[in-house]
Amino acid sequence: MKIILSALLIILQLAAFAQNNSITNAEFKALVGNWTGTSVNTVSGGAVNQITLSVVLDVVDLKDSLQFNFTYTAPGGIQTTETNFLYVYNNSSKLSFDSAQFDIAEVRRRGVRLSIYAEREGYDNYKPVDFQDILIIGPGILNITKGIRSGEAVDFAIRKRLTLTKK
Repeated sequence: MKIILSALLIILQLAAFAQNNSITNAEFKALVGNWTGTSVNTVSGGAVNQITLSVVLDVVDLKDSLQFNFTYTAPGGIQTTETNFLYVYNNSSKLSFDSAQFDIAEVRRRGVRLSIYAEREGYDNYKPVDFQDILIIGPGILNITKGIRSGEAVDFAIRKRLTLTKK
């Protein structure tokens, strides 16, 4: 009887853990609305430089996905709008964002904060690399970090970091 009860408790703990790491499109509905903040972009080409831009983000609910409209003023005064879509596949193992499909490597929940680590393989300058997007979502905050790892590197180098707050 003790063995059955112990096995049942272990199964319940595993089920609770598995549910905690799954995400759905419904969880992203809180992102709908207007956001403001900054984008710090790392530009390489000889010397490594960082460019900080003011960003306005409008998130639109498309029922099965979200549309992200990023508006910023680029150096030289040119106002640019980029549109991306966010979609989580039903089994919550894949995420479509920034015109690419990522594997969801890890989901962390700390209180009301949700952190999603998404990775994919690709090419940069004709060389194989790994890309990583980290989305940190909390009440009134959205942080998106985009990284890249090439060769035998262990860590991801940050290419872009967006820090946004809800209006």
